[in-house]
Amino acid sequence: MISDWHCRFNNVKAILQLKKSINFGDVSVNFQTVAKKLAELEGTFIDGFDNNIKYLLNSENWNNTKLVAGKPQVTIKTRMDKYAFELHCFPIIRGEAQAIVMVIEPDSPFKEYNPASFGPVIKINGLQDLMTMMHRKGDDADMELIKYAHMMTEQLIDLFIHKLKVENKSGLSVKEFFYQLEENEKESHLS
Repeated sequence: MISDWHCRFNNVKAILQLKKSINFGDVSVNFQTVAKKLAELEGTFIDGFDNNIKYLLNSENWNNTKLVAGKPQVTIKTRMDKYAFELHCFPIIRGEAQAIVMVIEPDSPFKEYNPASFGPVIKINGLQDLMTMMHRKGDDADMELIKYAHMMTEQLIDLFIHKLKVENKSGLSVKEFFYQLEENEKESHLS
């Protein structure tokens, strides 16, 4: 198990350079896929494109009559399958988290947010494959990219907790998924 989950790098570009130096310029498609998604996440607040994160944090999109302590009530959930790690944000309507919201729902804390049509707040494709590969034959760059994914997702969750009224947070962190996969790998080798 990795006891230190501090990422030595502060951006994807530096981790990509590490990967290239370790592998003489060869970077796997899976590594590139995860790195690209994290680079997009880095640019969330500096690029001009709208996205789910900006929508949720923009108070102009909030239904002011349904705020609690001046913030929209939400539930945050993480999940991971063989395709992607996802972070979902569900508005709380009439006391319950809703995955599907009717168009212009008057009781929603957001004016038009529907998780079913907006999709996950973030989706990091290929992360489970990168973790599995890391357990089998990974290198320092693979581990640093996984740690960076953990750091970025935790920072986003912390931002949501600060800016929104997060009533419930469920699911595992990237780090916890990593350890869970590590245990699964150990068990499969013992069988």
